[in-house]
Amino acid sequence: MPSLLSIAFDKPPADAVAYFKSKGYAVTDEWHDMLTHAHSKAFTVARASSMDVLSAIRSQLDQALSDGLTAKQFKEQLTPTLQKLGWWGKIKNDQGDEIQLGSPRRLDTIYRVNMQTAYMAGRYRRLLARSKTHPYWQYVAIDDGVTRPEHARLRGRVFRWDDPIWSVIYPPNGWGCRCRVRALTEAQVRERGLTVEDGSGYIQEFDAELISQESGEVKTVPHARVKLPGGDVMTPDLGWAYSPGQSSFGTDVAIANKIGRVDDPLLRAEVVQALNNSHARHEAFESWAQDSIARVERFQKAKVDNDTAQLKANGPRPRHKTVVSFLPDEVNEQLRAKGVDAARTVVVSERALAHAHSEKHQAAQRSLSLSEYANLARYINDPNTQVLWEPAKGELLYVVRQGQSAIKVVVRFNDKATGLDAVINMFKVDIDAIEAGIKGGLYDVWR
Repeated sequence: MPSLLSIAFDKPPADAVAYFKSKGYAVTDEWHDMLTHAHSKAFTVARASSMDVLSAIRSQLDQALSDGLTAKQFKEQLTPTLQKLGWWGKIKNDQGDEIQLGSPRRLDTIYRVNMQTAYMAGRYRRLLARSKTHPYWQYVAIDDGVTRPEHARLRGRVFRWDDPIWSVIYPPNGWGCRCRVRALTEAQVRERGLTVEDGSGYIQEFDAELISQESGEVKTVPHARVKLPGGDVMTPDLGWAYSPGQSSFGTDVAIANKIGRVDDPLLRAEVVQALNNSHARHEAFESWAQDSIARVERFQKAKVDNDTAQLKANGPRPRHKTVVSFLPDEVNEQLRAKGVDAARTVVVSERALAHAHSEKHQAAQRSLSLSEYANLARYINDPNTQVLWEPAKGELLYVVRQGQSAIKVVVRFNDKATGLDAVINMFKVDIDAIEAGIKGGLYDVWR
């Protein structure tokens, strides 16, 4: 019987794996204690009070995503571990009520919810990469008797990719939701006679009440629904009124899009500067880079040792990427003058880091140190960093001078590998080579 994964993909879904592996850990008593956007940043299982239990469940889900395990395989492999850790069956809480821990049904729910959420987050990344050519997204609800009527009300509706309504209705929208999103070009919208709606006025935020199964306490949690023209209402299940993909990656893209709509150039500049100088953002990037480089080095060691298992476990994840910088206004305007429609965000992928830290670059002493990779975001946004344009290649260069050498960071716009504006390489060069390129007209000096 084909797995839930292999139905949709004929190869390991790298972007879904990247989404899942990027999540941290969190321990909660009940699922609603960690709602919406927080779920896209941290992995949690209700009543898993031990990090050993969380680690075991996450590790098995990780393998399920990477290897395409069926729900049956997932449960068979994980059940003995959870039983050994004591997270199985029913226990009584302080009030004497029975609480369900691990069970076949519970593991089945954990498997299906995490698989679907990871895949939709991965699909969100791919849709974002095509947003310039396919800016319209259509809600697709399966047309059968199982689809919930509220979800069916959204069937066929079209909104722009950056419409705020997607922050509420991007699938999945509840337990077992099978809905998805289709990207369309302007020509496709026109040919099919579709209407593009503005969903910003449809969103209604409100506080929902629920009763804790643990304490009987009535809790208030933030929630949202959409009220459609004509009065129909679609309300995602509690805890599902968010976009897992947008929360984990697309938030920066949405922010950049909003920045572009700000009329006041001084305000735009201040916002971009504040974002790029954010200590929290720098720390987040540093953590991401260190994790990725450590993975690359494990992969390289596995090649030397001919360790097949480690090669498979630590290969560069091509869709594992993050935003390294927002483009300053002056750079964006210079790009426009060159005919480049930049997205205002520059991303870097784990694949690019693997290329920069290749054995070839290391042997030539051109690779960066771990500290230098981790500080890439700081380097790019340092006012002392030189910004050059290479007309022959249509690429932007950041040059971080370090005495007689420099770090050269190469940015390619609408990069074929990612579909985004991305850092494609970074390496050490002699400062004399940079100066010779400037004098010889190879580079234009922008800053």
